[in-house]
Amino acid sequence: MKSIRRAAFALLLALAGFAAGHARAYCIYNNLKDRSVSVEQETHPDPVRDERRLRATLAPGESRCCKFHSLDCNPEGRQNSVVNLAIRIEGEPAYECGYPAGAEPNVKVTGGGTVRVLPNPRRHSAYPYIVRVRTHDRKDLTGPRGLACPPAPESSKGKQ
Repeated sequence: MKSIRRAAFALLLALAGFAAGHARAYCIYNNLKDRSVSVEQETHPDPVRDERRLRATLAPGESRCCKFHSLDCNPEGRQNSVVNLAIRIEGEPAYECGYPAGAEPNVKVTGGGTVRVLPNPRRHSAYPYIVRVRTHDRKDLTGPRGLACPPAPESSKGKQ
């Protein structure tokens, strides 16, 4: 009986460690099946680190994470600090995600949060893609409809 308790306790510790390790990074997930997503962190406040800020293109199904204490992609280095990202769905037409539309960067995530780019589950919406953002403590910041991804303005075509 003691060995079963010890095994159960060890399993709980391992699961807690996995959950704690996962919560120590903000992650961006491309949950689209047919489009790449480009992500760019706002200009870094420290010019020396600006070239190392987060810039990535995620193929369908890919993700990218930043450990919250990495000052390159999380300038304040805290789990609850806010990082601004510009998220663009590549292709023709391209879409830019966030709120308010046209403001860049326009998706905010906490140092330990998650951003998911998804197909819009509302079939009759004018926007085929949305973004869902959760904070480090799992609070949904995007509401029941998510953040819309409207078509990119003509002036930003070819922009990355």
